[in-house]
Amino acid sequence: MIDIQADWSGGIEALVEEANRWLARLLPVDRASRPKDEVNPRLVRHYTTQGLLPAPRREGRDARYGRLHLVALLALRRLMADGLGGKALTAAVAGQDEATLERLALEGAVDQQDAPDADDNDALRYLRNLSARQPLRGRGRAASAPPPAALPEVLFESPRRVSQTTRVTVRPGLEMYIASEFEWPQTASEWRALLRELGTTLRDVHQPRE
Repeated sequence: MIDIQADWSGGIEALVEEANRWLARLLPVDRASRPKDEVNPRLVRHYTTQGLLPAPRREGRDARYGRLHLVALLALRRLMADGLGGKALTAAVAGQDEATLERLALEGAVDQQDAPDADDNDALRYLRNLSARQPLRGRGRAASAPPPAALPEVLFESPRRVSQTTRVTVRPGLEMYIASEFEWPQTASEWRALLRELGTTLRDVHQPRE
């Protein structure tokens, strides 16, 4: 359980300070001490406009945040550290109650006993669809497939390995190149690990301007 008082409240600076204190404990060890994984007021406002965080209540001209906002921010950053993004991230946090958000902040998106099946996760389903477009590699031939016809030995005198690359558009402005020798994940945990690696790579490329 996250030990935050039920009546906790504060302005945006207090929210950011408290969130960063908890993120140092909740994020995976390899990310908890990375400065760019800390939050700041600009990011909080951005997440709010994107619908990833509930809007604060207003006291005059001041925005006030409560425990729900703090737990939602912790859950959001934990899921991002686990590799979720886009529609999958929005679906995971939007409209969730405080108890669910607290569980997500503590457990993250990986290896949860009650996590949705990988086929129900938009990001994982997208990657699975990509793999379905590629020729099967390393999965064995069908038992009924006839053996290939014998080829002249001259064709094997100077064998060459040909690598083909498939280009796919993830969204406008973002493309992926997939080489034919890429080994596709075979299990749900391998898919999630790949998704985390992709998320980390994209975050490393995109450095938000403070």
